[in-house]
Amino acid sequence: MTILDLCAYLGLAAAGTATVNMVLGLLIALRYSPVRLWPHRHLNIFRLHNWTAYFVLLLIVLHPAVLLIGGSTHFGFADVLLPIQSPVQPTLNTVGAAAFYVLLIVIVTSLFRLRMARPLWRQLHYLVFPAFVLIFIHSVFTNPALSNGKVDLLDGGKVFVEVCCAISLATWAVRIRLRGRGFRARSRAIATS
Repeated sequence: MTILDLCAYLGLAAAGTATVNMVLGLLIALRYSPVRLWPHRHLNIFRLHNWTAYFVLLLIVLHPAVLLIGGSTHFGFADVLLPIQSPVQPTLNTVGAAAFYVLLIVIVTSLFRLRMARPLWRQLHYLVFPAFVLIFIHSVFTNPALSNGKVDLLDGGKVFVEVCCAISLATWAVRIRLRGRGFRARSRAIATS
């Protein structure tokens, strides 16, 4: 396995874990109850959501950091932190870095959410949606071989990211559709029957 392969796998793991984290977050926002609804067990969705967020952050940090290990990639520390002038694909790498910085704002403010005004925290937490758009743009259009060649959108890794994007879009649509009532009405209907 090469450094580029490791970088690509870390990016794919970050996209998949971010999708799981986003689905968990939307379940929390919709007041989903795993006791009343499936799987009818006590699961702490909030804790899962927090831990997957930390894991996503770790994967996103490691994703470009491994490029510093191999000298063949010609990436320096500045190219990883602010890739505006990175050796290859500077625009797409900057999109990925922007996604990281926006997610960092969301995660850091979540650590202080109990000390912040709830409306402010909520508005900052909504930054996760543009961050996801940036993640998917970076993931789909970046060439994993770090060349400026054409990207194969039917490559296995790209298809995985496209499926994650479709899951995210479907989840967002459900969130919009259930806005205001969430799963509460359905939970009460199941409890009374």
